[in-house]
Amino acid sequence: MEENLLADGPPSPPSHPLRGTIFLLLVAAVLLATFVRVPYFVFRPGSVQPLSTKVMITTGQRFNATGEIHFTTVRQDATVNGWEWLEARMKPSLTLIEEDRVLGGRSRDENRTFNMQLMRVSKSTAVAVALRYLGVDPFRATGVGLAEVVGPSTGLLTTDDVILTVDGAPVLMAMDLVEAIRDRGPGDVIDLEVEPVRGGASRTVSVVLGSRDDDQTVGFMGVVPQTRWEDVEDLPIDVLVNTGRVGGNSAGLALTLSILDLVTPGELTGGLQVATTGTIDPTGVVGSIGGIVQKVVAARDGGMDLFLVPTSEADQARQHAGDMPVEGVATLDDALAALARHGGQTQDLRLPTG
Repeated sequence: MEENLLADGPPSPPSHPLRGTIFLLLVAAVLLATFVRVPYFVFRPGSVQPLSTKVMITTGQRFNATGEIHFTTVRQDATVNGWEWLEARMKPSLTLIEEDRVLGGRSRDENRTFNMQLMRVSKSTAVAVALRYLGVDPFRATGVGLAEVVGPSTGLLTTDDVILTVDGAPVLMAMDLVEAIRDRGPGDVIDLEVEPVRGGASRTVSVVLGSRDDDQTVGFMGVVPQTRWEDVEDLPIDVLVNTGRVGGNSAGLALTLSILDLVTPGELTGGLQVATTGTIDPTGVVGSIGGIVQKVVAARDGGMDLFLVPTSEADQARQHAGDMPVEGVATLDDALAALARHGGQTQDLRLPTG
């Protein structure tokens, strides 16, 4: 007996369910990497921005120069997916930092506000440092405000008070108050002349000093002092700075140098395009910053002739600078000396007369 077999084609290959599972897992991984946010920030090279267009001389002469001081920025990606996390792990020009380390307990909105406040303080400090270098102080100390009141001063003083004298002797700055009570002991009485922080009628307050927890022989007033500064009127030079929506305080040195360049004759940079980063304090000390790798890459790619950085970041900056010279500076004087070595006219800076 013969049996006829009918077939439409070759037999089907056996199914492979493992392939389908792997494919679905790959699709899921791609979707997760694309749409799921990870708790990190990525810091990328930003830009170099000239400051001459951001510094306005509202009183006094302005001297435009061929060279230019630039400040450097970092681009901050606050929403990071898996692909961006992986990219940041692989590219040396990117830095990946945990979200909690960046925010420090603040919300994202609070962090933006915090950084804008840092920039406001940085701008006013830079103006003061530059003008003081030229012999003009735009602020004067007018008393000692109180950031905190505890212990013996509670109920007698408030954070709305400013101390003008201690036992009749003027105290204009925070350190004056510290010196005035340094040698006082627990139980000593000090008489203070105090006025409201915004000015007005003064009053006399007597405070009995307590004792410090760490040394029972030392008098304790229970306040955190801070100097009250007021603007000086009718200055021969006045400056405003508009940095837009850029936050942080790392442009302090750049702002100081740019102001000096624009209010004095000559080429502070020697005609060079100079990028700068670093905080600056009221005494002209340059402080460290974050994002040095991203900033040096931005300066290098922006064609800068020279990059001034805080001394502590100089070695790391040179590793990414290529052929761009990098100078480490610790003070404003160091920065001016570095510019002089590259042809800048930084000696005998002064405001024009007449």
